[in-house]
Amino acid sequence: MSSSSQDVPYPAVDEHLGERLQKDEAKIATETADTVEAAIRNNYHAGDARRDVHAKATGVVKAVFRVHDNLPDDFANKGVFIPGKVYQSLVRFSNAAGDPHQKDDHPDGRGFAIKLLDVPGPKILETDKDAKTQDFLMINAPIFMTNDAKTYLELMQKSNGGVLDKLTIPFILGLKGTINAARIGSSKISNPLQVQYYSVVPAQLGLGPDRQAVKYSLKPVDAKKDPFPGLHPEHDYLHAAIKRTLLASAVEFRFMIQRKKGEHMDVEDSMVEWSQAESPFVEVATVTIPQQDIDASDLEALGERLSFNPWHSLPDHKPLGAMNRFRKVVYERISRVRDAMNSVPRQEPS
Repeated sequence: MSSSSQDVPYPAVDEHLGERLQKDEAKIATETADTVEAAIRNNYHAGDARRDVHAKATGVVKAVFRVHDNLPDDFANKGVFIPGKVYQSLVRFSNAAGDPHQKDDHPDGRGFAIKLLDVPGPKILETDKDAKTQDFLMINAPIFMTNDAKTYLELMQKSNGGVLDKLTIPFILGLKGTINAARIGSSKISNPLQVQYYSVVPAQLGLGPDRQAVKYSLKPVDAKKDPFPGLHPEHDYLHAAIKRTLLASAVEFRFMIQRKKGEHMDVEDSMVEWSQAESPFVEVATVTIPQQDIDASDLEALGERLSFNPWHSLPDHKPLGAMNRFRKVVYERISRVRDAMNSVPRQEPS
């Protein structure tokens, strides 16, 4: 383990919301962070360290997060969901792979990470407790490929190994995990502004005895879909699509919440999508990405310096489930390693 990246406290489980700690989970999370750190140090030189996943940004944009005036009673005034509240925000669109030079037409998961600014109150992440930010991280699939700590560690080890190691990944994930991985990784899109995104893993909403488990989703207001750009699209065509769209007009997304209803909606099981028929998503805010030239500022460079972490969060939105608990340790380690290798001071935007 790097001496420059000490451990952070492992999250306590919330049995009231259905969390269950796996055997040796905290130890395995640290081993996973060690594995990822070693890969970053092996793959990058000082001054150019990138993320281990979601390494390529397809666009970094300014946005506005507007909470609706009328919210259900169990959502209103919980964390950032203050009726009528407006937050300036930053959004980073990304391809899920760890290759920062991957062509955009390569099948892959796609990410949407939004950082709300000027959010008062102490945050959960100990190293950024005084930060004035709240992060929500999503991908364009509602499921993940594993719930198991040991499996996730093995996945990281094999993913960072040689060709033969990578061939064993389906055996590690099993049938269901392999199907989910294929579903996530086979995505080909024409425009990141025209895709629905999901939190995949749940989060707490509210504090005290009436707190509940929820999931989030972002859905474009406009159902328009650009045609896929031919057989040989340009290398960075998703960036070009974002730029072209936002030069012409603003884009809006619906920010939605889905309640956990019943024990079968397991906060520890991110491999199964919660039924929207049983618990529909409820719109609570609008994310507006104003008309802008995404290449006319230093937003892309800022996006590389920033750290997006679901634990950059108010206690009202505490991340839930094993994969989220893992993220606290692994994402924090990645952030520290990148900052140290790139000689960048750690600082959340104000």
